Amino acid sequence: MSKIFEKNITALFEKDKDLAELIFANPPKNFEVVQQGDDNINLNIIDLKNKYPIYETDPLKEIEQKQKEFKKFERYPVLFLYGLGNGIFTKLLFANPSLRKVFVFEPNLEILYIAFHIVDFSNEILNDKIKFILPQTLTYAKALDIFTDKDVQLFAKTYELQIHSPYYEKFFAEDIVKLNKLLIRAIKQTVINFGNDTIDTLIGIEHHIKNLPEMIKNPAFKQIEKKKNAEVAVIVATGPSLAKQLPILKKIQDYVTIISVDASLPILAREGIKPDFVTSLERVELTGKFFENTPAQFQKDIIMLHASLQHERVLKNSHGKKVLVMRPFRYTHYYGLHNYGYLGVGMSAANMAYELAVKMDYKKIALIGQDLAYAEDGNSHAKGHVLGENEVKFKDSDEYVTAYGGDGLIRTTRVWNMFRNFYEKDIELAKKKDITTYNCTEGGARIEGAVEMPFRDFIKQYVKEKKKKPIRLRKPPKKSIEKNLKKAYDKTIKMIDYGEKVKSKIEKTFLQIAKECDKLEKMTPSERIEKSDFDKLIKLTKKIDKIKDILETKKFSLLFGETIQSYLVNKELDLAKIMVRPSNTDKEKKEKIIDWLFEHKEWLFMLAGSINAQLIVVKRALPALEKEIKK
Repeated sequence: MSKIFEKNITALFEKDKDLAELIFANPPKNFEVVQQGDDNINLNIIDLKNKYPIYETDPLKEIEQKQKEFKKFERYPVLFLYGLGNGIFTKLLFANPSLRKVFVFEPNLEILYIAFHIVDFSNEILNDKIKFILPQTLTYAKALDIFTDKDVQLFAKTYELQIHSPYYEKFFAEDIVKLNKLLIRAIKQTVINFGNDTIDTLIGIEHHIKNLPEMIKNPAFKQIEKKKNAEVAVIVATGPSLAKQLPILKKIQDYVTIISVDASLPILAREGIKPDFVTSLERVELTGKFFENTPAQFQKDIIMLHASLQHERVLKNSHGKKVLVMRPFRYTHYYGLHNYGYLGVGMSAANMAYELAVKMDYKKIALIGQDLAYAEDGNSHAKGHVLGENEVKFKDSDEYVTAYGGDGLIRTTRVWNMFRNFYEKDIELAKKKDITTYNCTEGGARIEGAVEMPFRDFIKQYVKEKKKKPIRLRKPPKKSIEKNLKKAYDKTIKMIDYGEKVKSKIEKTFLQIAKECDKLEKMTPSERIEKSDFDKLIKLTKKIDKIKDILETKKFSLLFGETIQSYLVNKELDLAKIMVRPSNTDKEKKEKIIDWLFEHKEWLFMLAGSINAQLIVVKRALPALEKEIKK
């Protein structure tokens, strides 16, 4: 074993044991290394099966040409490469101090084996500067993980998949297109996860603070975790196919844990099927209709899991055993009421139901009514849906995805597709806990990772006629309630005080930047370069950096991060395009600084405005806590 190979494999074993083992077990059988000319690093790799070289001419000359082409990427902190070749070009990229990370998608283990003998990547591997990935093993969940890294996240809009050499284009064209689509899908979801509506976030914050007394006085979610009351969980959504599964569900309702989404509750009530749990997530008042249309007596004894940011109309009409659980946002973590738990990473009540089943440790989870697509007749929801069977109408923005069973395509909406994305991510993570998910919907869109099986067959195979146990919940003692109410009130006051101080600093910097930008706007582009005081402009950029230092603190992130992220992250993605622009000449440097200031004028204005908007809703919600403490 060569020393270089040993160093690489040892480093990779620390970071990706499975890939290291695969590489180690795949010495080249279908590839041959050939030295071209006198230079011992001028190495080509010949694909013996296809009789084709990785480098069509002189390897070193092709690498030099590639380096010239990559000059335009010299400010890019993150690069994505398809193909490794002999590894020399990829190693040379790290001479650029701006480069933080490289993702290399190499489809052939034998090429990785060869490159690991030629180039020492051990330091880059250990310092997380390079990540080797077999594209054929990349799942949607793993693609999402790539873009959760902050270094990668902020530069998502600069993403381009670069192909190492014509060899890869010739023999892996379809795989490259498939990989590119998967990564773009992950980028879209990552940006969506930041949220695109600050108003929604503010509504959620106001509701959460108003609902804190209700949450604190009711049983904590921690009592439910890992306490399954049957062997199998069935999640009931409201897709068009639900009706055909209800007779089967009714027969076995005493033997399985039924987790219903709020919209399915009235439908189940009419059928005489009582769920064990109902999950409800939305901030909007309209969600209250699902509970209003279900008899209060029927709701009795059902554990109603409500997100703490729901509208008061929802909670008022929920008559079961209420458990308010926090969505895992930064401002909910700030309150430190961790015993009340976190649920609702996904975007729908059905995603929340699945998270609940996983947290309760059900090893077999069945989905019914989870179509996530229109029915053949165009209906969007189940028969008897409170808001109408065709509540969602066809739109031009609708997409087509693989249908249940894998046969053909089916029409879906962007929103349903987002729900499906969360399902696929969560299902893959659940597999690591030995949890198997069965899609028994028998219609709609395919959910990758779930085993497709008719509901009747699932029941026959996995459900035993063994009565489920009751789940008992207890409310917290009076002293604990009083202590947590006081804690919530104090935390809210501190949020207001801190927010006022930070807002004042941002407004001061904004006025300085705005004044300078007003001067620059009156000049022609050439005058800006010739007449501007660039020492002064650089000082202003440093003041912006100081504001960004505040935003990077844990305290600011917890208190205001959720409100600012929807606007600022999207703005940061645009700022990244300026950051990666070449600045090799004085003119380029000056243009870059001026553009940077202009962009941050709006950035600072929106930042101060977002903080102020949160302060308004927090102050509006505060009396609910004051009133409860006075009691």
